[in-house]
Amino acid sequence: MGEVIPKSMINGKVVIWTYVEQLQSSVEWYSYILEMEPTERHDAAYFFTINEHTKLALCNRYMRNPKYELPVNDCLDLQADDIFETHRQLEAKGVLVGPIDNPFPTYYEFYFVDTENNKIRIHGFE
Repeated sequence: MGEVIPKSMINGKVVIWTYVEQLQSSVEWYSYILEMEPTERHDAAYFFTINEHTKLALCNRYMRNPKYELPVNDCLDLQADDIFETHRQLEAKGVLVGPIDNPFPTYYEFYFVDTENNKIRIHGFE
Protein backbone atom coordinates (compact mmCIF):
# COMPACT_ATOMS: atom_id res chain seq x y z
CA MET A 1 0.00 0.00 0.00
CA GLY A 2 1.44 3.37 -1.06
CA GLU A 3 2.00 6.40 1.11
CA VAL A 4 -0.97 8.77 1.32
CA ILE A 5 0.10 12.27 0.32
CA PRO A 6 -1.92 14.91 2.16
CA LYS A 7 -3.70 17.45 0.01
CA SER A 8 -2.03 20.86 0.10
CA MET A 9 -4.06 23.73 1.51
CA ILE A 10 -2.82 25.92 -1.37
CA ASN A 11 -3.93 24.83 -4.84
CA GLY A 12 -0.93 26.14 -6.78
CA LYS A 13 -2.75 28.98 -8.48
CA VAL A 14 -1.04 32.37 -8.21
CA VAL A 15 -2.41 35.79 -9.05
CA ILE A 16 -0.13 38.78 -9.60
CA TRP A 17 -2.14 41.91 -8.79
CA THR A 18 -1.54 45.24 -10.47
CA TYR A 19 -3.61 48.19 -9.28
CA VAL A 20 -4.34 50.90 -11.84
CA GLU A 21 -6.09 54.27 -11.99
CA GLN A 22 -7.71 53.85 -15.42
CA LEU A 23 -8.93 50.26 -15.62
CA GLN A 24 -10.33 50.22 -19.16
CA SER A 25 -7.31 51.88 -20.79
CA SER A 26 -4.99 49.63 -18.79
CA VAL A 27 -6.85 46.53 -19.97
CA GLU A 28 -6.44 47.77 -23.55
CA TRP A 29 -2.73 48.50 -23.04
CA TYR A 30 -1.98 45.11 -21.43
CA SER A 31 -4.02 43.35 -24.12
CA TYR A 32 -1.99 45.05 -26.83
CA ILE A 33 1.42 44.61 -25.15
CA LEU A 34 0.87 41.01 -24.03
CA GLU A 35 -1.07 40.13 -27.18
CA MET A 36 -3.79 38.46 -25.14
CA GLU A 37 -7.30 39.28 -24.04
CA PRO A 38 -8.63 39.03 -20.48
CA THR A 39 -10.03 35.59 -19.80
CA GLU A 40 -12.16 36.54 -16.78
CA ARG A 41 -13.76 39.49 -15.08
CA HIS A 42 -14.86 39.52 -11.44
CA ASP A 43 -16.28 42.69 -9.94
CA ALA A 44 -13.70 45.43 -10.71
CA ALA A 45 -10.84 43.19 -11.85
CA TYR A 46 -9.83 41.73 -15.20
CA PHE A 47 -7.73 38.58 -15.30
CA PHE A 48 -5.23 37.57 -17.97
CA THR A 49 -4.34 33.89 -17.90
CA ILE A 50 -0.57 33.49 -18.18
CA ASN A 51 -0.69 29.70 -17.82
CA GLU A 52 -2.89 27.16 -16.07
CA HIS A 53 -1.59 28.23 -12.65
CA THR A 54 -0.72 31.92 -13.07
CA LYS A 55 -2.87 34.95 -13.76
CA LEU A 56 -2.27 38.67 -13.99
CA ALA A 57 -5.06 40.73 -12.43
CA LEU A 58 -5.73 44.36 -13.24
CA CYS A 59 -7.84 46.01 -10.61
CA ASN A 60 -9.01 49.55 -9.94
CA ARG A 61 -6.71 51.09 -7.36
CA TYR A 62 -9.70 52.18 -5.26
CA MET A 63 -10.80 48.53 -4.91
CA ARG A 64 -7.82 47.60 -2.69
CA ASN A 65 -8.86 46.35 0.70
CA PRO A 66 -8.21 49.45 2.86
CA LYS A 67 -7.64 47.38 6.02
CA TYR A 68 -4.16 46.40 4.87
CA GLU A 69 -1.09 48.44 4.06
CA LEU A 70 0.01 46.49 1.00
CA PRO A 71 2.38 47.64 -1.71
CA VAL A 72 0.36 49.44 -4.34
CA ASN A 73 1.46 47.41 -7.35
CA ASP A 74 2.33 43.94 -6.17
CA CYS A 75 1.14 41.28 -3.81
CA LEU A 76 1.81 37.58 -3.48
CA ASP A 77 -1.68 36.19 -3.75
CA LEU A 78 -2.29 32.46 -3.41
CA GLN A 79 -5.62 30.86 -4.17
CA ALA A 80 -7.20 28.18 -2.01
CA ASP A 81 -10.02 25.86 -3.01
CA ASP A 82 -11.45 26.06 0.53
CA ILE A 83 -10.42 29.39 2.05
CA PHE A 84 -12.09 28.65 5.38
CA GLU A 85 -10.23 25.35 5.85
CA THR A 86 -6.96 26.97 4.73
CA HIS A 87 -7.45 29.72 7.33
CA ARG A 88 -8.11 27.09 10.01
CA GLN A 89 -5.03 25.05 9.05
CA LEU A 90 -2.73 28.08 9.14
CA GLU A 91 -4.08 29.07 12.55
CA ALA A 92 -3.52 25.50 13.77
CA LYS A 93 0.14 25.84 12.69
CA GLY A 94 0.50 28.96 14.84
CA VAL A 95 0.41 31.48 12.00
CA LEU A 96 -1.06 34.83 13.00
CA VAL A 97 -3.70 35.21 10.28
CA GLY A 98 -6.07 38.10 9.81
CA PRO A 99 -9.81 37.67 9.67
CA ILE A 100 -11.48 36.39 6.52
CA ASP A 101 -12.94 39.37 4.68
CA ASN A 102 -15.64 39.30 2.03
CA PRO A 103 -15.04 42.54 0.04
CA PHE A 104 -16.96 41.30 -3.03
CA PRO A 105 -20.05 39.08 -3.28
CA THR A 106 -18.31 35.78 -4.17
CA TYR A 107 -14.73 36.63 -3.15
CA TYR A 108 -13.05 36.01 0.22
CA GLU A 109 -9.54 36.87 1.39
CA PHE A 110 -7.28 37.00 4.40
CA TYR A 111 -3.70 38.05 5.05
CA PHE A 112 -0.75 36.88 7.07
CA VAL A 113 2.96 37.71 7.14
CA ASP A 114 6.07 35.63 6.59
CA THR A 115 9.13 35.62 8.86
CA GLU A 116 10.38 38.89 7.32
CA ASN A 117 7.02 40.66 7.67
CA ASN A 118 6.05 40.33 3.99
CA LYS A 119 2.29 40.26 3.68
CA ILE A 120 0.68 37.37 1.81
CA ARG A 121 -2.91 37.22 0.70
CA ILE A 122 -4.90 33.99 0.40
CA HIS A 123 -8.11 34.26 -1.57
CA GLY A 124 -10.91 32.02 -2.68
CA PHE A 125 -14.27 32.14 -4.38
CA GLU A 126 -17.57 30.90 -3.02
